[in-house]
Amino acid sequence: MAIYRILRFGTKILFFVYFSFFQNVVLAEIKSGVCSPYYASIKANKVNAHVGPGKNYKIAREYIALGTPVVITAKYDHWRRIKDPEGEVYWVHKNMLSPKRFVISISKNLSILREDSNDNSRIIAKIKKNVIMKLISARGNWCKVGINYKNRKYDGWIRKDSIFGVFDNEIW
Repeated sequence: MAIYRILRFGTKILFFVYFSFFQNVVLAEIKSGVCSPYYASIKANKVNAHVGPGKNYKIAREYIALGTPVVITAKYDHWRRIKDPEGEVYWVHKNMLSPKRFVISISKNLSILREDSNDNSRIIAKIKKNVIMKLISARGNWCKVGINYKNRKYDGWIRKDSIFGVFDNEIW
């Protein structure tokens, strides 16, 4: 019985020492973690992206295009790890991100905006690379998008493979 009490007491001490030693690691794990990837967008005209999750980390990039789509891949406290259309990975404060969905044209050639979701549909516009568009819906290999250009609004369908901002299997 005495040996059992000593072992029980020793286990408690071992746990206390372990937790004290690794407390910062444990708390960091509680506050952070990889999350299921999801899309968001840059919320302001000027957003600083850092190399790590905090203002004390170096600013690696400044986003100046409102609505730029990004993929959220991890969370740490109030910071989100993002992957941008160029494939770069940075950390941005969550207040600088919006759940509003946008896409950006990434094709080296002009992307085609069509009246309907098929390659034989009438062409509405030809889109240059890096044009940000509002995402309206997605089905199959196509997304319905909206663009405002010179006080005129264009709504149409664009192929998923010519844009960044939507998952291949995403439907909505």
